Amino acid sequence: MNVTQWSDLPLVLTSDQAAAVLQLKRRTIANMLDRGDLHGVKVGKEWRVSRTELVRFVEGKTASTAGIAVSAADTAPSLTNKGGVLVVQADATADLTNFLKHEHDQRVAELIQQAAL
Repeated sequence: MNVTQWSDLPLVLTSDQAAAVLQLKRRTIANMLDRGDLHGVKVGKEWRVSRTELVRFVEGKTASTAGIAVSAADTAPSLTNKGGVLVVQADATADLTNFLKHEHDQRVAELIQQAAL
């Protein structure tokens, strides 16, 4: 990936893109994400990492010292239905894994209840 500054990166990167930026192998990035050394969101079987998280990681900063505002509003993702498309709104550094699993489980339970009627 050929970038000259952070703003040249997409807001959200695949693990391949993150690996290219950090000059690491994709497997190394996946291991870092699994361990929590690098924060990301798993979408299906693929990881996504925010540009903000890469900056934080490279600069060795925590969220509070990286200039990333962390408040109760930032840490509480929300889900909105926009014309049949579910949109998750959250802080760029939020780990959405538990939120998405909860939403998935809730929707599956609702579908099972509807099918039982």
